[in-house]
Amino acid sequence: MNMGFLGMCSVQQGSLDYRVCGVITSMAGQNKEKKRYTIRDIAEMAGVSRSTVSLALNDSDKINAKTKAKVMEIVERVGYRPSAIARSLVRQQAGVICVILPQIGHVVSDFYFSESLSGILDVVTAHGYHLVVEMATPEFKTGKKALALYRQRVMDGVLCVGNLTTDTYLTELAEAGCPVVLVNSVLGNLPAIIGANRQAAYRAVKHLAKLGHRRIGHIRGSEFVATAIHRTEGYLEAVRALGLEESDELLAQGYFDRESGYMATKWLLSHSRRPTAIYSVNDMMAIGAMDAIREAGLRIPEDIALFGGDDIVLAQYVTPKLSTIRQNMYLIGQLACERLFDILKDKHSEVYEEVELELVIRESCGANKSSR
Repeated sequence: MNMGFLGMCSVQQGSLDYRVCGVITSMAGQNKEKKRYTIRDIAEMAGVSRSTVSLALNDSDKINAKTKAKVMEIVERVGYRPSAIARSLVRQQAGVICVILPQIGHVVSDFYFSESLSGILDVVTAHGYHLVVEMATPEFKTGKKALALYRQRVMDGVLCVGNLTTDTYLTELAEAGCPVVLVNSVLGNLPAIIGANRQAAYRAVKHLAKLGHRRIGHIRGSEFVATAIHRTEGYLEAVRALGLEESDELLAQGYFDRESGYMATKWLLSHSRRPTAIYSVNDMMAIGAMDAIREAGLRIPEDIALFGGDDIVLAQYVTPKLSTIRQNMYLIGQLACERLFDILKDKHSEVYEEVELELVIRESCGANKSSR
Protein backbone atom coordinates (compact mmCIF):
# COMPACT_ATOMS: atom_id res chain seq x y z
CA MET A 1 0.00 0.00 0.00
CA ASN A 2 2.75 2.45 0.97
CA MET A 3 4.88 1.53 -2.04
CA GLY A 4 1.89 2.05 -4.33
CA PHE A 5 1.29 5.49 -2.84
CA LEU A 6 4.95 6.47 -3.33
CA GLY A 7 4.76 5.28 -6.92
CA MET A 8 1.78 7.54 -7.62
CA CYS A 9 3.72 10.59 -6.47
CA SER A 10 5.53 10.61 -9.84
CA VAL A 11 2.38 11.11 -11.93
CA GLN A 12 0.88 14.44 -12.96
CA GLN A 13 -0.84 16.60 -10.36
CA GLY A 14 -4.35 16.01 -11.70
CA SER A 15 -3.89 12.28 -11.81
CA LEU A 16 -2.33 12.27 -8.35
CA ASP A 17 -5.30 14.10 -6.85
CA TYR A 18 -7.70 11.62 -8.38
CA ARG A 19 -5.79 8.51 -7.31
CA VAL A 20 -5.14 9.69 -3.74
CA CYS A 21 -8.80 10.60 -3.32
CA GLY A 22 -9.69 7.15 -4.59
CA VAL A 23 -7.41 5.52 -2.02
CA ILE A 24 -8.84 7.59 0.84
CA THR A 25 -12.40 6.88 -0.25
CA SER A 26 -11.67 3.18 -0.48
CA MET A 27 -10.07 3.12 2.97
CA ALA A 28 -12.96 5.07 4.45
CA GLY A 29 -15.36 2.54 2.99
CA GLN A 30 -13.40 -0.29 4.55
CA ASN A 31 -13.44 1.39 7.96
CA LYS A 32 -17.22 1.82 7.77
CA GLU A 33 -17.69 -1.84 7.02
CA LYS A 34 -15.94 -2.95 10.25
CA LYS A 35 -18.06 -2.28 13.33
CA ARG A 36 -16.25 -1.06 16.39
CA TYR A 37 -17.76 -3.00 19.27
CA THR A 38 -18.15 -1.50 22.72
CA ILE A 39 -18.37 -3.14 26.13
CA ARG A 40 -22.14 -2.48 25.98
CA ASP A 41 -22.35 -4.54 22.77
CA ILE A 42 -20.45 -7.44 24.34
CA ALA A 43 -22.72 -7.33 27.41
CA GLU A 44 -25.88 -7.45 25.28
CA MET A 45 -24.56 -10.31 23.15
CA ALA A 46 -23.61 -12.34 26.23
CA GLY A 47 -26.75 -11.43 28.15
CA VAL A 48 -24.81 -10.10 31.11
CA SER A 49 -24.07 -6.71 32.69
CA ARG A 50 -21.24 -4.44 31.62
CA SER A 51 -19.58 -4.95 35.00
CA THR A 52 -19.57 -8.72 34.40
CA VAL A 53 -17.83 -8.17 31.05
CA SER A 54 -15.29 -5.96 32.79
CA LEU A 55 -14.62 -8.65 35.40
CA ALA A 56 -14.15 -11.25 32.66
CA LEU A 57 -11.71 -9.04 30.77
CA ASN A 58 -9.69 -8.58 33.98
CA ASP A 59 -9.70 -12.35 34.65
CA SER A 60 -11.45 -11.80 37.98
CA ASP A 61 -12.38 -14.66 40.31
CA LYS A 62 -15.62 -12.85 41.21
CA ILE A 63 -17.52 -14.47 38.31
CA ASN A 64 -17.86 -18.17 37.55
CA ALA A 65 -15.74 -19.88 34.92
CA LYS A 66 -18.67 -20.66 32.61
CA THR A 67 -19.77 -17.00 32.37
CA LYS A 68 -16.18 -15.86 31.93
CA ALA A 69 -15.66 -18.36 29.09
CA LYS A 70 -18.89 -17.25 27.38
CA VAL A 71 -17.88 -13.58 27.51
CA MET A 72 -14.34 -14.25 26.30
CA GLU A 73 -15.60 -16.39 23.40
CA ILE A 74 -17.67 -13.43 22.15
CA VAL A 75 -14.76 -11.04 22.73
CA GLU A 76 -12.49 -13.21 20.58
CA ARG A 77 -15.11 -13.82 17.91
CA VAL A 78 -15.87 -10.15 17.26
CA GLY A 79 -12.27 -9.00 17.82
CA TYR A 80 -13.13 -6.65 20.68
CA ARG A 81 -10.16 -4.74 22.09
CA PRO A 82 -10.86 -2.77 25.27
CA SER A 83 -9.54 0.77 25.58
CA ALA A 84 -6.46 0.92 27.81
CA ILE A 85 -7.67 4.22 29.25
CA ALA A 86 -11.11 2.80 30.02
CA ARG A 87 -9.63 -0.26 31.67
CA SER A 88 -7.35 1.87 33.85
CA LEU A 89 -10.34 3.93 34.97
CA VAL A 90 -12.28 0.80 35.88
CA ARG A 91 -9.33 -0.66 37.78
CA GLN A 92 -8.41 2.77 39.19
CA GLN A 93 -4.87 2.00 38.06
CA ALA A 94 -2.58 3.69 35.57
CA GLY A 95 -0.93 0.49 34.35
CA VAL A 96 2.46 2.08 35.04
CA ILE A 97 5.32 1.05 37.36
CA CYS A 98 7.98 3.60 38.31
CA VAL A 99 11.62 2.63 38.86
CA ILE A 100 13.79 5.05 40.83
CA LEU A 101 17.55 4.91 40.19
CA PRO A 102 20.26 6.75 42.14
CA GLN A 103 21.86 9.92 40.81
CA ILE A 104 25.19 8.66 39.50
CA GLY A 105 26.88 9.19 36.15
CA HIS A 106 25.83 6.85 33.32
CA VAL A 107 23.62 4.90 35.73
CA VAL A 108 21.79 2.94 33.00
CA SER A 109 25.07 1.71 31.48
CA ASP A 110 26.31 0.47 34.87
CA PHE A 111 26.16 -3.35 34.94
CA TYR A 112 24.59 -3.45 38.41
CA PHE A 113 21.72 -1.12 37.50
CA SER A 114 21.23 -2.24 33.89
CA GLU A 115 20.80 -5.87 35.00
CA SER A 116 18.29 -4.83 37.67
CA LEU A 117 16.38 -2.76 35.15
CA SER A 118 16.33 -5.63 32.61
CA GLY A 119 14.80 -8.03 35.13
CA ILE A 120 12.20 -5.46 36.14
CA LEU A 121 11.30 -4.57 32.55
CA ASP A 122 10.67 -8.19 31.59
CA VAL A 123 8.22 -8.68 34.46
CA VAL A 124 6.47 -5.34 33.89
CA THR A 125 6.00 -6.18 30.20
CA ALA A 126 4.71 -9.68 30.99
CA HIS A 127 2.02 -8.11 33.21
CA GLY A 128 0.96 -5.73 30.43
CA TYR A 129 2.16 -2.65 32.28
CA HIS A 130 4.44 0.19 31.25
CA LEU A 131 7.67 1.33 32.90
CA VAL A 132 8.86 4.84 33.71
CA VAL A 133 12.29 5.63 35.13
CA GLU A 134 13.10 8.48 37.50
CA MET A 135 16.42 9.58 38.98
CA ALA A 136 16.68 10.22 42.70
CA THR A 137 18.07 13.75 42.47
CA PRO A 138 17.90 16.00 45.56
CA GLU A 139 15.06 17.90 43.86
CA PHE A 140 13.16 14.66 43.21
CA LYS A 141 13.43 13.67 46.88
CA THR A 142 12.80 16.99 48.63
CA GLY A 143 10.13 18.02 46.10
CA LYS A 144 8.24 14.78 46.82
CA LYS A 145 7.81 14.19 43.09
CA ALA A 146 7.13 10.48 43.56
CA LEU A 147 4.29 11.25 45.94
CA ALA A 148 2.83 13.73 43.44
CA LEU A 149 2.99 11.14 40.63
CA TYR A 150 1.16 8.62 42.78
CA ARG A 151 -1.54 11.03 43.89
CA GLN A 152 -2.10 12.08 40.28
CA ARG A 153 -2.55 8.35 39.41
CA VAL A 154 0.32 8.53 36.95
CA MET A 155 1.80 5.35 38.45
CA ASP A 156 0.61 2.39 40.50
CA GLY A 157 3.74 1.42 42.41
CA VAL A 158 7.46 2.05 42.88
CA LEU A 159 10.60 -0.06 42.69
CA CYS A 160 13.70 1.66 44.07
CA VAL A 161 17.13 0.31 43.12
CA GLY A 162 20.05 1.14 45.39
CA ASN A 163 18.37 3.62 47.72
CA LEU A 164 20.22 5.12 50.68
CA THR A 165 19.36 4.36 54.30
CA THR A 166 18.49 8.07 54.65
CA ASP A 167 15.85 8.09 51.89
CA THR A 168 12.87 8.75 54.15
CA TYR A 169 10.86 10.07 51.20
CA LEU A 170 10.22 6.42 50.30
CA THR A 171 8.74 5.74 53.74
CA GLU A 172 6.48 8.78 53.36
CA LEU A 173 5.42 7.50 49.93
CA ALA A 174 4.51 4.09 51.36
CA GLU A 175 2.61 5.68 54.25
CA ALA A 176 0.52 7.56 51.65
CA GLY A 177 -0.63 4.18 50.30
CA CYS A 178 1.75 3.73 47.36
CA PRO A 179 3.15 0.17 47.08
CA VAL A 180 6.97 0.39 47.34
CA VAL A 181 9.47 -2.47 47.00
CA LEU A 182 13.22 -2.01 47.42
CA VAL A 183 15.66 -3.71 45.07
CA ASN A 184 18.80 -4.95 46.85
CA SER A 185 18.45 -2.54 49.73
CA VAL A 186 16.57 -2.03 52.99
CA LEU A 187 14.78 0.85 54.66
CA GLY A 188 12.69 0.42 57.79
CA ASN A 189 9.86 -2.05 57.26
CA LEU A 190 9.47 -1.53 53.51
CA PRO A 191 9.24 -4.73 51.41
CA ALA A 192 12.63 -5.64 49.94
CA ILE A 193 14.43 -8.28 47.90
CA ILE A 194 18.13 -8.23 48.70
CA GLY A 195 21.20 -10.42 48.25
CA ALA A 196 22.41 -12.37 51.29
CA ASN A 197 25.41 -10.07 51.64
CA ARG A 198 26.38 -10.83 55.24
CA GLN A 199 26.52 -14.54 54.51
CA ALA A 200 28.49 -14.04 51.27
CA ALA A 201 31.05 -11.76 52.94
CA TYR A 202 31.45 -14.27 55.77
CA ARG A 203 32.12 -17.04 53.23
CA ALA A 204 34.65 -14.89 51.33
CA VAL A 205 36.64 -14.20 54.52
CA LYS A 206 36.36 -17.85 55.56
CA HIS A 207 37.76 -18.85 52.16
CA LEU A 208 40.76 -16.56 52.67
CA ALA A 209 41.23 -17.96 56.18
CA LYS A 210 41.28 -21.51 54.81
CA LEU A 211 44.15 -20.42 52.55
CA GLY A 212 46.13 -19.52 55.68
CA HIS A 213 45.41 -15.79 56.05
CA ARG A 214 45.05 -14.46 59.61
CA ARG A 215 45.46 -10.74 58.96
CA ILE A 216 42.81 -9.77 56.42
CA GLY A 217 42.26 -6.13 55.51
CA HIS A 218 38.86 -4.79 54.52
CA ILE A 219 37.77 -1.92 52.26
CA ARG A 220 34.26 -0.92 53.25
CA GLY A 221 31.77 1.23 51.35
CA SER A 222 29.36 4.03 52.16
CA GLU A 223 27.70 3.94 55.58
CA PHE A 224 24.41 4.85 53.85
CA VAL A 225 24.27 1.83 51.48
CA ALA A 226 22.73 -1.31 52.97
CA THR A 227 24.67 -3.83 50.86
CA ALA A 228 27.99 -2.30 51.90
CA ILE A 229 26.93 -2.22 55.55
CA HIS A 230 25.88 -5.88 55.44
CA ARG A 231 29.13 -6.99 53.80
CA THR A 232 31.21 -5.21 56.43
CA GLU A 233 29.08 -6.87 59.12
CA GLY A 234 29.74 -10.24 57.47
CA TYR A 235 33.48 -9.51 57.42
CA LEU A 236 33.50 -8.65 61.14
CA GLU A 237 31.39 -11.69 62.03
CA ALA A 238 33.85 -13.97 60.21
CA VAL A 239 36.92 -12.33 61.78
CA ARG A 240 35.51 -12.84 65.27
CA ALA A 241 34.06 -16.31 64.71
CA LEU A 242 37.27 -17.61 63.09
CA GLY A 243 39.61 -15.98 65.60
CA LEU A 244 41.36 -13.79 63.00
CA GLU A 245 43.21 -10.58 63.82
CA GLU A 246 40.89 -7.64 64.42
CA SER A 247 42.25 -4.11 64.28
CA ASP A 248 41.31 -0.60 63.15
CA GLU A 249 44.45 -0.77 61.00
CA LEU A 250 42.68 -3.42 58.91
CA LEU A 251 39.58 -1.33 58.18
CA ALA A 252 39.85 1.19 55.33
CA GLN A 253 37.16 3.48 53.94
CA GLY A 254 36.20 3.47 50.27
CA TYR A 255 33.39 4.93 48.14
CA PHE A 256 32.85 2.20 45.53
CA ASP A 257 35.11 3.69 42.81
CA ARG A 258 38.56 2.63 41.65
CA GLU A 259 40.33 5.71 43.03
CA SER A 260 39.00 5.25 46.56
CA GLY A 261 40.03 1.57 46.45
CA TYR A 262 43.52 2.65 45.45
CA MET A 263 43.77 5.20 48.29
CA ALA A 264 42.29 2.78 50.85
CA THR A 265 44.85 0.11 49.91
CA LYS A 266 47.77 2.57 50.15
CA TRP A 267 46.60 3.29 53.71
CA LEU A 268 46.36 -0.44 54.54
CA LEU A 269 49.89 -0.97 53.22
CA SER A 270 51.31 2.00 55.14
CA HIS A 271 51.29 0.18 58.50
CA SER A 272 54.31 -1.71 59.81
CA ARG A 273 52.34 -4.97 59.65
CA ARG A 274 50.50 -5.04 56.36
CA PRO A 275 47.60 -7.44 55.70
CA THR A 276 48.29 -10.65 53.78
CA ALA A 277 44.86 -10.47 52.13
CA ILE A 278 42.25 -7.80 51.39
CA TYR A 279 38.49 -8.19 51.03
CA SER A 280 36.74 -5.28 49.28
CA VAL A 281 32.96 -4.81 49.30
CA ASN A 282 32.94 -4.26 45.52
CA ASP A 283 35.03 -5.01 42.45
CA MET A 284 35.92 -1.49 41.35
CA MET A 285 37.63 -0.79 44.67
CA ALA A 286 39.37 -4.18 44.45
CA ILE A 287 40.71 -3.22 41.01
CA GLY A 288 41.94 0.05 42.52
CA ALA A 289 43.59 -2.05 45.21
CA MET A 290 45.46 -3.93 42.47
CA ASP A 291 46.95 -0.63 41.29
CA ALA A 292 48.20 0.25 44.78
CA ILE A 293 49.59 -3.24 45.44
CA ARG A 294 51.59 -3.24 42.21
CA GLU A 295 52.80 0.29 42.85
CA ALA A 296 54.19 -0.93 46.20
CA GLY A 297 56.18 -3.61 44.35
CA LEU A 298 54.05 -6.45 45.68
CA ARG A 299 52.52 -9.38 43.81
CA ILE A 300 48.95 -10.68 43.68
CA PRO A 301 48.29 -13.25 45.11
CA GLU A 302 51.82 -14.24 46.17
CA ASP A 303 52.29 -11.29 48.55
CA ILE A 304 48.68 -10.16 49.02
CA ALA A 305 45.52 -12.08 48.15
CA LEU A 306 42.52 -10.11 46.94
CA PHE A 307 38.75 -10.69 47.01
CA GLY A 308 36.09 -8.37 45.57
CA GLY A 309 32.32 -8.23 45.26
CA ASP A 310 29.58 -8.00 42.56
CA ASP A 311 31.39 -9.85 39.71
CA ILE A 312 31.35 -7.01 37.20
CA VAL A 313 32.38 -7.86 33.62
CA LEU A 314 35.86 -6.40 34.14
CA ALA A 315 36.58 -8.79 37.04
CA GLN A 316 37.36 -11.70 34.70
CA TYR A 317 39.60 -9.63 32.40
CA VAL A 318 41.99 -7.98 34.87
CA THR A 319 45.30 -9.70 35.67
CA PRO A 320 45.14 -11.73 37.78
CA LYS A 321 41.46 -12.52 37.37
CA LEU A 322 39.54 -11.26 40.38
CA SER A 323 37.89 -13.57 42.91
CA THR A 324 34.57 -12.05 43.82
CA ILE A 325 30.96 -12.41 45.00
CA ARG A 326 28.44 -12.84 42.21
CA GLN A 327 24.96 -11.45 42.74
CA ASN A 328 22.31 -12.01 40.10
CA MET A 329 20.86 -8.52 39.84
CA TYR A 330 18.61 -9.58 36.96
CA LEU A 331 16.96 -12.17 39.23
CA ILE A 332 16.77 -9.77 42.18
CA GLY A 333 15.08 -7.21 39.92
CA GLN A 334 12.60 -9.84 38.69
CA LEU A 335 11.71 -11.03 42.18
CA ALA A 336 11.28 -7.48 43.47
CA CYS A 337 8.94 -6.66 40.58
CA GLU A 338 6.88 -9.82 41.12
CA ARG A 339 6.63 -8.87 44.80
CA LEU A 340 5.27 -5.47 43.79
CA PHE A 341 2.59 -7.06 41.60
CA ASP A 342 1.64 -9.37 44.47
CA ILE A 343 1.06 -6.29 46.61
CA LEU A 344 -0.98 -4.65 43.84
CA LYS A 345 -3.15 -7.78 43.72
CA ASP A 346 -3.53 -7.79 47.52
CA LYS A 347 -1.69 -11.09 47.78
CA HIS A 348 0.08 -11.86 51.07
CA SER A 349 3.86 -11.97 50.78
CA GLU A 350 6.90 -11.81 53.01
CA VAL A 351 8.18 -8.30 53.67
CA TYR A 352 11.87 -9.19 53.37
CA GLU A 353 13.59 -11.87 51.31
CA GLU A 354 17.27 -12.65 50.81
CA VAL A 355 18.71 -14.23 47.66
CA GLU A 356 21.79 -16.42 48.11
CA LEU A 357 24.95 -15.12 46.43
CA GLU A 358 27.73 -17.13 44.81
CA LEU A 359 31.47 -17.04 45.47
CA VAL A 360 33.46 -16.94 42.23
CA ILE A 361 36.98 -18.19 42.93
CA ARG A 362 39.60 -16.96 40.47
CA GLU A 363 43.35 -16.26 40.57
CA SER A 364 43.56 -13.15 42.77
CA CYS A 365 42.90 -14.93 46.06
CA GLY A 366 45.62 -17.54 45.55
CA ALA A 367 43.21 -20.45 45.83
CA ASN A 368 45.93 -22.84 44.66
CA LYS A 369 48.06 -22.09 47.75
CA SER A 370 47.26 -24.33 50.72
CA SER A 371 48.82 -22.14 53.42
CA ARG A 372 50.68 -18.93 54.20
